[in-house]
Amino acid sequence: MPFLALQTTQIDGQTLAWREAGEGDVLVLLHGIGGSSESWEDQLNQLSKRYRVIAWDMPGYGGSDGFDIAAPTVDDYVDKLTALLDRLEINNIHILGQSIAALVAARFCTRNPERVISYIFAHGLTGLGGLDEDARETAKRGRLEVFEALGPQIFAREKGPAIMSPSVSDEAREKAVGIMAKINPAGFRQAVEMLSTADLFEDTGSIQAPALVLCGADDPIAPETVCRSVEAAMPNAQFRLISAVGHYSASENPHLFNETISGFLSGIA
Repeated sequence: MPFLALQTTQIDGQTLAWREAGEGDVLVLLHGIGGSSESWEDQLNQLSKRYRVIAWDMPGYGGSDGFDIAAPTVDDYVDKLTALLDRLEINNIHILGQSIAALVAARFCTRNPERVISYIFAHGLTGLGGLDEDARETAKRGRLEVFEALGPQIFAREKGPAIMSPSVSDEAREKAVGIMAKINPAGFRQAVEMLSTADLFEDTGSIQAPALVLCGADDPIAPETVCRSVEAAMPNAQFRLISAVGHYSASENPHLFNETISGFLSGIA
């Protein structure tokens, strides 16, 4: 079936873009640093049978304008997300953050607890904010230098497959790499700046909503040890390990991903 058209709105003179499908309780999907709203095609097609699914292009990605500042914080991303949900007149949500977006989703939960029905940490990153200044700067610089040296297309071709399961299908691998190759370099740099100052554990203890920590058994970026530490840091969390997937389970094994998400959401009173 044809992919859903991108929708846009102007907020404070800047464009924010998203795709949506379905009706009912709202499930907000936030993509990672190598993705866009395109990453959620299978979820928009399938989970929308039970939910109103909204997948944004985070600032600097897809159809969304980037920030006017070079080094946005996690709160800057949350401000944009809040403005979009306000514009759409959406209040109560299930919120899922994949990879770097787990930081944005967690901060949204702590700033807007009355709006959050549940939180899903999907192969999330915990941020570099807990490191000392030298280690944080080294980690940030390393990410940026590799991307700058390779450029988006070679970066996607070399780095994308390395964070997926060895058993991923050629079709799923090529789809993820194709989306990653479209990264806007300015948007990538701003996302890395956010990652470098964010610390998920500043927020986890305050998230009272039911939470799911989703981990890929073959994920080298968010391994089980890290995901288990996130589960332990939240008062109302459960853990799910998905076998034979890496960092992109939503596209590596969409059926199992969707089944896991649906099972969690339907168990919330």
